Amino acid sequence: MSTTANQERVPILDHRLELTQHLEEEERAALRNVSLPVLTIEAGPLKLGALLASHQVFGASVLDGIVMSSQRIGEQTGIQLLGPGDLLVPGSEMWPGWLSEVELRAHAPVRLAVLGNELLVVAQRSPRILRGLYACIGDQLQRLTAQLVICQLPRVDERVLAMLWLLAESWGQVTSAGVRLPLALTHETVGALVGARRPTVTLALRKLTRAGSILHQDTGWLLLDPPPAPAEPSPKILPPEPVGPSISRWAPPKRPTDPSVAYAEIRDTVRRLREQHAQDQEQTRERLNRVRTTRVRMNAVRERISRDVLSRRVPPSS
Repeated sequence: MSTTANQERVPILDHRLELTQHLEEEERAALRNVSLPVLTIEAGPLKLGALLASHQVFGASVLDGIVMSSQRIGEQTGIQLLGPGDLLVPGSEMWPGWLSEVELRAHAPVRLAVLGNELLVVAQRSPRILRGLYACIGDQLQRLTAQLVICQLPRVDERVLAMLWLLAESWGQVTSAGVRLPLALTHETVGALVGARRPTVTLALRKLTRAGSILHQDTGWLLLDPPPAPAEPSPKILPPEPVGPSISRWAPPKRPTDPSVAYAEIRDTVRRLREQHAQDQEQTRERLNRVRTTRVRMNAVRERISRDVLSRRVPPSS
């Protein structure tokens, strides 16, 4: 990862940051001279944790360019595209071990506005900036939820068309011919976005092109047909209900909280253990007595056999 360090800064009121969208006009006027540092990241892997630690900041916001966030589970790789207005924050250290680490990569230079103490100082004077910060996170989560639903569409051509429209909602441009999506996406990238293999995506793109739904351009795609409309009526999905320990048949029985009851249980347990110990001792003594009796009998048989053998070896008298 190559980082270009310079003195470039971006006004905090820049529309690409989307941090000040909930501020009052007076607050905006007070922040006209406030800016944030800018970093330029060259194409290649983006080690976000190391980058933030080296600049002593807690996050970054994409100003220009696209960052691809990928994660692999088993043999399947899924990606999410992050562009202007999206936030880059490090993952939790408590991330489950069976999930591979999220990898970030930039295929072209990316400019980031770093979020550190300067933003925290501004947020103390204008707390509504935190609303803008949460709104950015909410938009990313909503887009990720939409991508999850798109991946569940039964037909791959529907997934591809819906995904292109989802990306166009963030980075598309309305033209007289249609909505232009200025993103050069390989078939592998589209497949990772919608959960399909590259050959299947190739067939789906060919089908959409022949149907006049999309048009491939050198710098992206031109979207002509609208995305798939929701089916009516939509299926009703009930939210999960938490199951308490007393409801689950796998949970241990509830213990009484009365000290006298607990003491009685302990006393009965000790009594049962003592009785069991006494029975075990008696059974052990009986086994030992049987072993001794058997040993005495075996010794007697062994001596008798020895005498018989010796008596046969004694030569007859002349």
